[in-house]
Amino acid sequence: MLKLYVMRHAKSSWDHPNLDDHERPLSKRGEKNAKKICEFFVKKNYKFDYILLSSSKRTKKTLKILLKKIDKPKKIISSKKLYLSSEDKIIDIIKKIPKKYKSVLLINHEPTVRNLIRSLTKNHNNNHFKLLNYKFPTSAFAKIYFDFNEWNKLDGNGLIKEFTRPKDLQDSKE
Repeated sequence: MLKLYVMRHAKSSWDHPNLDDHERPLSKRGEKNAKKICEFFVKKNYKFDYILLSSSKRTKKTLKILLKKIDKPKKIISSKKLYLSSEDKIIDIIKKIPKKYKSVLLINHEPTVRNLIRSLTKNHNNNHFKLLNYKFPTSAFAKIYFDFNEWNKLDGNGLIKEFTRPKDLQDSKE
């Protein structure tokens, strides 16, 4: 069984509106929410073998916050190919992940994260899907399971098992 965690980067700062989008840093709220999600990952004992992320400054900073507390994965790939890429291109990249990696975290941007989940899953009637389809806020993530053991078999038969937003953690005091 394979697990794919799809996360949207933490909230970026708009303090410098003329700054190139790729170079925008995180806002204070973004840093706070990334830390909340990190604590949740630690509490749930989520481990990632492989991390894929866009090369943007805000995705890299989101990962840097996570890596302060989660176990370091075997492999981390940051690529400009993932920045503002389509879900089809990302699926092609994920399909090339070696089968020895069973738990993958993708940190990317909207609307790609939402579209990717739509393409990879079949249980669109569950509450997790409905919630993420309505809005996929910054720092939120979805957990998807696939009932096979090789990424090259990736298809639309994944199951959304979880969708967590930073505000869910605030409300539950996790």
